[in-house]
This record gives sequence, C-alpha cells and structure tokens, in this order.
Amino acid sequence: MALQAEKFHSSTTPGPSVWPDVARRSEGRVPVLDGWRSIAILLVLFEHIGTSLAGRYTAPWRQTGQHGVTLFFVLSGFLIASRLAEGPIDLKRFYLRRFFRLMPVAWAYLAALVLFDLLANAHFTSLREVCACLFFYRNFISVGGGGAMAGHSWSLSIEEQFYVAWPCLLRFAGPCRGGWFAAAGALVCAWFRLMHWSFYNRQWYAFHTEVRADALLIGCLFAPLLGNPRVRSFAAKQSECWTLPALSLLLFCIACYHWLPPLFESLTIGCLVAASAVHPRWLMARSLSWRPLTWLGTVSYSIYVWQQVFLSHYAARTVVIKMMCLMPLFALGSYYLIERRATRFGYRITSARGAHAAEVDGALVAAQETA
Repeated sequence: MALQAEKFHSSTTPGPSVWPDVARRSEGRVPVLDGWRSIAILLVLFEHIGTSLAGRYTAPWRQTGQHGVTLFFVLSGFLIASRLAEGPIDLKRFYLRRFFRLMPVAWAYLAALVLFDLLANAHFTSLREVCACLFFYRNFISVGGGGAMAGHSWSLSIEEQFYVAWPCLLRFAGPCRGGWFAAAGALVCAWFRLMHWSFYNRQWYAFHTEVRADALLIGCLFAPLLGNPRVRSFAAKQSECWTLPALSLLLFCIACYHWLPPLFESLTIGCLVAASAVHPRWLMARSLSWRPLTWLGTVSYSIYVWQQVFLSHYAARTVVIKMMCLMPLFALGSYYLIERRATRFGYRITSARGAHAAEVDGALVAAQETA
C-alpha cells in the first residue's frame, strides 16, 4: 500500500539473492522499486485528481486508483517476503520497524481529521471510522459521504493484516514453504472472487481482504522464485519475450477492470517487477530509476495518506485547484518531519537491541572458552 532512499530502510528492501548490487544505490536502496512506487501513486492521483476536477466519476478507463493500489500490494508482498527470507525471522524487530514506518504518518493524518472536525465542525471522519483505522478493519466497513476522509485507509488495513499474519506463518511453517502457501492462498482468493464477482464488484465490497489478498500473495510468490538460481537464470533469458506482452496486458486490465483487478493483473505486475530485477540495465529499469521518479516513489506513502482530504471535494474548480496546491505541502511535511524521522528511530532502536544481543552472546562465548 506499501512502498525511501536512506539506508535505514533496509528492512523493506530485498537482499542480494533477489536484487543484484548494480540495481542498488550506495546507501542500500533499489531505485527501480521506488520507480514502481511512483507509477503506483501516479495511478492513484490520476483518478482522484480527475474525479475532483470533474465533480464525479469520469470515464471507466480513468478509474486507475485500484490498479495503483494493486501495484503497491504486489510490491509490498515482494519486498517483505524477500526481506524475511534473508535470515532468522525476528518478529519483534519486524513489527517494531513496521510500526514506526507506517503508524506515525497514519495516526498524524487521523489526528488532523479529528482536530478539523472539533475546531471547524467539518465532519471529515467519525468515531466509527477512526476505530476501524486504528484496529485495521477499515476495509470491512462502509462509510460514505464527507465523513469518510480516511476511506483510503482500506488499503492500509489490508497491508497491516498481511504484516501481522505473514511473518508469523513463515516463522512457524518455515520460509521454505512460503512460496507454496502464497501460491495456494492466491489461487483460493482468485477462485473465491471469481465465484462471487457480481457481489464484490462495487465500492466498499471490493476492498474486502478475501478478494484483494492475492496481490500481496503474488508478491510473496515471486520473491522466493527470484531467489532460486535456476528460476532467476530462466527469467534472465526469457523476460525479454514477456515484457512487452505483460505491459500490454496491464494496460488491458486498467482499461477493462475498475473495482476488482483480476489475478492475472497481479501476475503481470510480478513479471514486470521480475524483469526489472534481473535486468537493471534495461531501458525499462533505467527509466524507472530516473531521479524524479525515484524521489516521488520515496515520498509516495505520505502522499497516499494525505491526498484523500485534498482530492475528495466536489466543489468549484478554483477551490479544487487550491486544495491540490496545498496537498504537496502537507505530504512533504509529513515525509520529512514524521515518516523519515520515525522510520529512522524504529531502525535505530531495533539495531541497538540487536547489537546488544550480539554483545551478550559474544560475552557468553568468551566466558565458556575461558572456563
């Protein structure tokens, strides 16, 4: 929902088994992934800006927000599964880093909505919606109208549900079985969605976890596949053949599916991400690594969180344009003042805890050797 240029973000970047060193910056970032994040946030903004300017939902092919969120989901599953596969799973460290990575910005946004409601009687949100956001079930409730300025938190709720469940599953079932669980879960989700398509293919119902989790699981499937040397070698040889058809298929999905992206859209995104992973010097990967795009991807989370309140007003066009001009100020302030500092803090306290544990282990080994 789910995808910063500093080294402290290594908790969300895959290890060398997936990404070659040439794909990384010196500080440990993978620029092409930030490029994919920028595409995702641009898809979301394209729909929301167009809807705000028109004052209504426009042509179906312009409803690109769901596809941007699907791209975010695949990236999140891919990154988290890659990171968890690197070594022993430390649940406490993982949850602490995820908390400080995501919650401060989301809670700051909710606090701002509540404050505006109290001071200006703006009716931006409700107690029901705030509780749903805080406890990660926003995607299961329907709150329409002006009192749903945290409605986009449905995607954050799904990601948080994934962050709670997937590491625990890998911890107790073993990372080697992660790919099998991901494949089975994605197929079950896709089958259930297909069987109940007419019911879920509408606003609010299309946000339920049982019909959207396959995008995250597809990311979890591609991560161990690319970590396998044989699969990676095959992808390196064949990805040139599938890149253009995959791009065409993705455009087809954007044009034809508006509320419920199908399974093959997530698979298409996974193939494109895989192609950029094994060929970082290709034109596609180098284009996605363009500095302005990687910067936009870096701040995409704060933009996604804050854009809703500025791009959900069906007012006069001049008012909408003024609100659009204000949105980047709040989003960038959120990134530089809250998100980046909180993420650094989360990384610092977990690294310090790990270093202390290593010192204790070293002292115990030395004591045993001298005994």
